[in-house]
Amino acid sequence: MNESLDSIEKTSYEGREIKSDDFKSELNYLKDRITKFKHQIIEDISSKSDQLKDEIQIILNKSEFQFTGTDISLAQSVRMKHGSGVKEKVFVHRESLLTELFKISHIKTFRHIFISILIIICAQILIYDYTTFGKINLDFDLFWWSFQGFQTTMIIYWLPMQLSALFLVYFFFKLWALKRHKTNSILIDGIFLILCIAYFLLMIVAPLYNIYSVSVACRIIILLEQVRILMKSYAFVRSNITSVLNHVVYNKKNDSDRPKSTGCPEFSKYLYFMFAPTLVYKSEYPRTKKVNWKLVFSYFAEIGGVIIYTYCLFDRFCVPIFSKVVVKELDLKSYLHLISISILPGALIQMMIFFSFLHSWHNAWAEMLRFGDRQFYLDWWNSCSFNTYYRTWNTLVQDWLYNYIYIDVNKLLGKKNRALSQFLVIFISSIFHEHILSFIFGFFYPIMFFLFSGFGFICLFIPRGNNAAWNVFVWVSLFTGIGIQVCLFSIEWNARKQCPRYFDSVLDYFVPRSIMCSLF
Repeated sequence: MNESLDSIEKTSYEGREIKSDDFKSELNYLKDRITKFKHQIIEDISSKSDQLKDEIQIILNKSEFQFTGTDISLAQSVRMKHGSGVKEKVFVHRESLLTELFKISHIKTFRHIFISILIIICAQILIYDYTTFGKINLDFDLFWWSFQGFQTTMIIYWLPMQLSALFLVYFFFKLWALKRHKTNSILIDGIFLILCIAYFLLMIVAPLYNIYSVSVACRIIILLEQVRILMKSYAFVRSNITSVLNHVVYNKKNDSDRPKSTGCPEFSKYLYFMFAPTLVYKSEYPRTKKVNWKLVFSYFAEIGGVIIYTYCLFDRFCVPIFSKVVVKELDLKSYLHLISISILPGALIQMMIFFSFLHSWHNAWAEMLRFGDRQFYLDWWNSCSFNTYYRTWNTLVQDWLYNYIYIDVNKLLGKKNRALSQFLVIFISSIFHEHILSFIFGFFYPIMFFLFSGFGFICLFIPRGNNAAWNVFVWVSLFTGIGIQVCLFSIEWNARKQCPRYFDSVLDYFVPRSIMCSLF
């Protein structure tokens, strides 16, 4: 570049006399030379950048690693804690992925397709009722039965759980922080630990009391809220214990007459965390400037539409088929036939659960609370391995499992036992999933447990690919798995009505009656 500058300077003065009396012409001449020099620099930079791009592409082509959009999104969501080698959750202003995608008209069309399918299914139900019974049945018996006992659920179960989480957890933690600040005693720590264990056991057992007095949808509300409160309470305590202990050490080293902080956060921060759509505690979160109530209404309207959608799927595809099944006459061919029938409605139900719960429900609460970080999921639909799927399907639970289970387990077992740490995390997650399903249906049938912690854990070690075949493999596995669950749970539900009890003890709860009915 220096050579080009010298050549320009030489050409600017060779064969030309500078006229001191014509300042304007000299100025125009200099401007022209500067412009040419500028263009030449740009051309040089452009050629060099093209060469650099080619070299980078060659390196990437030789590399064994392939980076996807999921990898980039995950990298933006975490940062390394200084000197610890542990990833830390980072909260920033960002929209949910579907919110961004729905701004593209081509992607938005897929939502219109699902709405069209809903309209067609509703029309099929109305036509079937009219042609079969001679009238249109609009009593929604299945819907009202599912929400039977809703008032009892909210007053007897939901409200006490909220009050205990809001006041008992914070009160005892605040009390422990104050006592720990004044007295460094193992006895105080032991008492607080016992109170924590007692509270968590109470939260596990108390909501289950007489839970079968309400119907299925109400049990879902109770159990999901129970697990949410347990996870949030543990996150708050686990995140702030270190802060309290650090403040104790700091206050001892800096003895002064000034008021000393205990390290316990303000109640307002705890209150916001308990309702914010996140399971990872932070003292501050990114906040939006105002609430868009029109957007909130649209999210709740989507949830209402999904409830109707799910009702129609059950009423059209599941109830008419499985209500006619005679469990005692089922053989292997019958099971395979019913599983194949269950895959399509099961797949649609899974899509509805994702859209209504992970997208619409959490975005509605994020908008009402002006919560800025709305990355509740990533592009799990592009997953080419179950490892990626587990990390991207529900990032809320994934972040909680990583921050409060995996890190502690990995420290306890050591980095060499990373596979065992991963298995324990999946095992704990499976236990919670099985806990919810077993009390929803009223029997223990560990189908998801074996699919999730068995087949799913094995799939973690399958070599990762980034082509269409691997993505198809993940989709086929997911659809088949949900079809198996819908089929077997429906058959067991009918078996509990058709077949007699084979055990008069608690074994009847744990032993699938459909299997016993087929064998005997």
